[in-house]
This record gives sequence, C-alpha cells and structure tokens, in this order.
Amino acid sequence: MVVDKEGYEQIDSLIDEEREKLRKAVRAKAEAFQNDTNTWHDNAAYDAALEKENESIEEINRLIDIKMSVQIIEKHNILNAVDIGDVVEVELDDEDVFKVKLTGKFLADSKNGEVTLNSPIGQAIFQKKIGDKVSYNAHGGHRCLIKILDIKKNKQ
Repeated sequence: MVVDKEGYEQIDSLIDEEREKLRKAVRAKAEAFQNDTNTWHDNAAYDAALEKENESIEEINRLIDIKMSVQIIEKHNILNAVDIGDVVEVELDDEDVFKVKLTGKFLADSKNGEVTLNSPIGQAIFQKKIGDKVSYNAHGGHRCLIKILDIKKNKQ
C-alpha cells in the first residue's frame, strides 16, 4: 500500500479516533461492572462494552499493521503524466466520461470524486499520459477500459 504524507497522517488520526473509542468502551465496561447487582456474567451492558472494547483493539491493531507496512511516496511532478493531486478526465469503456482526483490519502473522499493510489482506478491511471488507454479489474471481476482524456495538474 502506498500513501503520501497526508495519507500517513490520516492513518495516525484514525488510530487516535479508535483509541478514544477504546477509552470510552473501557469506562463503560467499568461503570457496568460497578452498577451490577448480579454477577458480571449476566450483565448486558458489560458484555456490550466488552465487545466494543475488543472491536477497538482489533481495529487499532489493524491500522498499526497498515501503518507499519505502507510506503510513503511524494508527488513526482511529472509534467505530462497523472500524479498525486491531479484531476483526471477519463472515459470509461468508450462510454461514460467523468473526472477523478488522484489522492495519496489512506481513505479517499469518493463523494468528491477522489480515488486513492491503492484503488484499481488509481493504480490504472497513475503516471499515465493523455491518450493512454489502460484497463483494470473493477469490483465483481468486471474488466474496465479507461482512456485518459485530460489532466489538470495540481500546483502543489
């Protein structure tokens, strides 16, 4: 997996958010235990808090594993090829035309047309030039053909 500096920082932010969820789950578990008049085995609030605690621990570990394995890349500043931050107009399967912004983030804002370097589309268009045709495997195994129509360079 590759990300830029912003993507690496995004992973840190996600870890911090998950640690806060873990702290809340631990507090909820302790409160449920203190408020229990029965044994802890029959305490639904305790069980729910314990489940949330375990989920947070798993997610933190998953994110740390990702963070340890990512490769941080920088913008290449290739003048006529798709790079991080560029908005690319593409034609999909000789039919639909749309724009995507290639991002080095860990999680892209797909509602605003962002795609990550790790997505099938991101991998297909990265460092390609206007006129290039590339294919990629979409979800469900469908093979798509993309033609690069235009590149709007990000000045950063």
